[in-house]
Amino acid sequence: MAFFYFLLFLLVVFAIIGAVVYFFTSFTSRIKYFILAGLFLGWLAIFLYTYWQDQKRIYRDKIYYEFIHGKELMCKNPFGKEVRVKKQNFNFVSGTLVFMGKEGTPYEGLVVSIDRCKGE
Repeated sequence: MAFFYFLLFLLVVFAIIGAVVYFFTSFTSRIKYFILAGLFLGWLAIFLYTYWQDQKRIYRDKIYYEFIHGKELMCKNPFGKEVRVKKQNFNFVSGTLVFMGKEGTPYEGLVVSIDRCKGE
């Protein structure tokens, strides 16, 4: 998120510079339009990145909700093998967004990323 704010800050600075260049300099129209197009592409990139991150967050929340409510998730472990993640066999670690196998189960020590899971 800090990276997003940094990019937003840079784009605001460049927007101000672009406005000054556009209105108060004697550059040709072609250069002015090139500057405006660059600013527009920057804003578009930030919008798309934010939208993509939001969709990813919504998907993770959905997977977490299903796990908390006892539903079975189909996940791929780091070795590519399908694993059935259930609340009885796994704990969710919110700091790293992974499911970790509980002690005393066949999945003990197995770590599966939430990004590699699908709901029912």
